[in-house]
Amino acid sequence: MLIPMIIPIIYGIKYKRDSLLEIIIITLVMIFIVILYWPLTLGLNSSANIITKFLLFVLVPLFFLYLTYKIRNKQRRKKLEFQYNQFGITSNGIKKSLKLGFLFLPLMLFITYLAKTMIGGTLYPNFPLGIVSFIESFTEEFFFRGILFLFLMSKTNLKIAYITSLLSFILIHPQNFTNLFIISTIIQGLITIEICRRTSNLAGAWIVHGTNRFFSIAIYPLLS
Repeated sequence: MLIPMIIPIIYGIKYKRDSLLEIIIITLVMIFIVILYWPLTLGLNSSANIITKFLLFVLVPLFFLYLTYKIRNKQRRKKLEFQYNQFGITSNGIKKSLKLGFLFLPLMLFITYLAKTMIGGTLYPNFPLGIVSFIESFTEEFFFRGILFLFLMSKTNLKIAYITSLLSFILIHPQNFTNLFIISTIIQGLITIEICRRTSNLAGAWIVHGTNRFFSIAIYPLLS
């Protein structure tokens, strides 16, 4: 997960030194996530896991990025305003985002169905866990698409943010490296990034990610 951040750091040093503070803050937050994620979530029930992921993937990054704005404001006469739309949390583009989300959703579910059929899926449907997993997927969308794509793109460029977001998302799912479900992970990363690229809004990406999780846990076992 951390390795791809080398790319924006090198880019920032070479071309955008004024963005280095934010890039370094994101990297430090990712180190924090890598160190604490598994120890904090091990053995937790689903509800506690949601709270932990909201803390690590949403609240902690927001807090430290907000501090960078405070630092920037001390360096400027004109005050900057901390805006959530830079992370895709906005009503602008939400209709297009949702439209694209539902457009790409059948493809995403079909790929997941094929992958789980080839590797052997869950035997029993779990609807409560599916709902919880749908909600929890927002945390990953916020971090990997909101911060590592939309926000990072404003600090570097499209190519750097695209590669960093996609590779980091793939690397945080090492459990899929040994089976064909990695294909579903890669496709999901590409689809959700593309939705955000076209709309600058997280809504459609969350629909794809969350529904794909719900399908895997609650629906696919009924079909197998």
